[in-house]
Amino acid sequence: MMEKVDIRYVFKVLFLCIASVTLGNTFDFLWLGLLFALYFVVIGILNATSRREFAKRPRYKKIFAYGAIVPLALFWVMTPTVENGVSPYLIFLPGIYLLYLAALQERSRGNGGFEVFVAFDGVAALLFGMYMVPHGWGHVGLFGFLLALCAYTRRGTSPYKYLIFILVLAALGGISYGGWRYWKTQRYHYGAEMAESYYLRERVMGFDPVVALGSFGSNFSSRYNNQVVLRVWDTLPPTYLKAASYEKYIGGLWKLPTVPAARLFPAYYRVDYPVFELSDSTTRKPGAHEVWVQSSLNTFGFLFAPYGAVGFAEKNVDSLDYYAGGMVQGMDSKKRSDWYYFVCRPAEGAAQDACVQVPDSLKEPSSGDFQIPPRSIPLVDTVIVAMGLHNFSGDSLGDSLGDTLHGVETLHKILTYFRENFTYSLSIPGLRRRFGTNSGGDPLAVFWREKQGYCEYYATLSVLVLRRLGFPARYATGFARPEVVEGRPYSVFRRKNSHAWAEVFVDGHWVIFDPTPPLRIAIGSEPGWWNLKWEGLRGRFVYIMHLLKEGGWRLVVDRLQDRSRSVVESPVLYGVLLALVLGLVAHKMRIAYKKRRKNRIIVTAKALEWAKKLNAAERALARCGYRRETGETVGAFARRVGTALSQVTANADSPKKKQKSKDALAVLNNYESNRWLEQ
Repeated sequence: MMEKVDIRYVFKVLFLCIASVTLGNTFDFLWLGLLFALYFVVIGILNATSRREFAKRPRYKKIFAYGAIVPLALFWVMTPTVENGVSPYLIFLPGIYLLYLAALQERSRGNGGFEVFVAFDGVAALLFGMYMVPHGWGHVGLFGFLLALCAYTRRGTSPYKYLIFILVLAALGGISYGGWRYWKTQRYHYGAEMAESYYLRERVMGFDPVVALGSFGSNFSSRYNNQVVLRVWDTLPPTYLKAASYEKYIGGLWKLPTVPAARLFPAYYRVDYPVFELSDSTTRKPGAHEVWVQSSLNTFGFLFAPYGAVGFAEKNVDSLDYYAGGMVQGMDSKKRSDWYYFVCRPAEGAAQDACVQVPDSLKEPSSGDFQIPPRSIPLVDTVIVAMGLHNFSGDSLGDSLGDTLHGVETLHKILTYFRENFTYSLSIPGLRRRFGTNSGGDPLAVFWREKQGYCEYYATLSVLVLRRLGFPARYATGFARPEVVEGRPYSVFRRKNSHAWAEVFVDGHWVIFDPTPPLRIAIGSEPGWWNLKWEGLRGRFVYIMHLLKEGGWRLVVDRLQDRSRSVVESPVLYGVLLALVLGLVAHKMRIAYKKRRKNRIIVTAKALEWAKKLNAAERALARCGYRRETGETVGAFARRVGTALSQVTANADSPKKKQKSKDALAVLNNYESNRWLEQ
């Protein structure tokens, strides 16, 4: 069969050359792309001239196609990662492999190679070459696609169909260009909307600095208000799920503790999750209850857990910092979306100390729990006087701070004052107008003056007041009051459940103090019927996937892996394998010996003697002109020679020659008569 060379074949060769050069130029391997292009040109010329017959082309060998996968796969695995992006090699390697396959198929097309694979691999390589194509090369790629269209269209296609395709392509290009121009003119409008959406999505109450806040009304009226942030898979969800306790208040910003009080180490393992307690142990402490937490949104790098948690579990970490304030961090770079915490729930009748408890050394307050910014002291003293939180006996407030009320009574007075004189509000009137002027740059002064605000202001001012009175206090953030839906195995914390409160050290232990007045109006919109149903479906799906990935079956798999590892590392296994191999070899040798013995021909001395006589007789007859034909038996040959000799005249041959023939014939007849009798 001959190659039909026409303009389509030229288009195909050009298309493959463009795909090669584009791929090489995009990934800075232009020399390699030029080599492939030269290869396609040479193959095209050979196929179109002296090697036009398909039968003369080399056969397609799959070993070359499959063999190239190994080095490319190794190169793929060793490809270095690229921060915040995709490594170009992850695109280049598949592209160059497809181009290599197209070259093999085109070389052997018609003799094991197929046209359809040449077209597919070539188009795919061109697509890979269009990844981050250099400026100006996009038109080259488009031209290559047009050549592929012309090369692989069916012969006899009417010209008007080409025209229709070009018009459709031009229309799509025009629509795309018009959309780009429209976006360019409206990008500032859409950019502002995107910035506003990002602002609302990333701000969560309790996690923003007080100095940067003016209003949260837009957040709670946005579509993000009812987004589920955390799912706590426990039938007894905590009221407060804390992220961190803050220590220093500087310029309206709460700072995390800078010096950890202790470090938690792995105590025992749940599958491959190390559980962190204060010291190593090999067994689970009785009464430790495990709770799984799943996060659907960004958790700011924090692990959330309730008060009294005795351990945390996070995958693929060695240890987590445990701060005096009770904050656990360790997810900043890993961005885990789920973790475990452990709480003490001793069995009925068991002592509370049966569970692991955080030692008192970590509960003791630190010097940072008393710090107050000097610029905030005048405002704090004003608040203390207004709330009646001191027994004034000296000339100044500072002289009488040592004679304060009892801790519980102090907390009660602060809470009562806020509830009777303040109102909860998502915005503080006048904050922006007065910020930096009459307020002296302190948003807390505006909050105190306006007598309204939200949790972050109440918690911040309360912490500073308590510290001024001599009570160690901290600012805590997290989520509070989860949404508990009857019939579900978990509770949810939505964005609107984000909260800030205070922690106070009174009577020898830390207590939760939430000074924010109760809400008199609903915050934002309540989730609708469909939202609740959809959340139920998502929750079940998340839990099913959790069970599939990390359920109890993993424990069984881990045990099997441990056992198999011990077996593999045992010398007994290798001894058994060696014995099996030796037994198999011996069995094969025994079978081969039996087969060889069965096929062996036993040759006696008599048989060897007759073989020599027959060979000599046949040679003598051959010299006299009588030769045994192929496949002719000795008996048939003897009868033919005897007939021939009886018809020979006396003068036809010499007596000596005739006698030799008769002697040889006598040997043949003797053999034929005695071959069944003598062995």
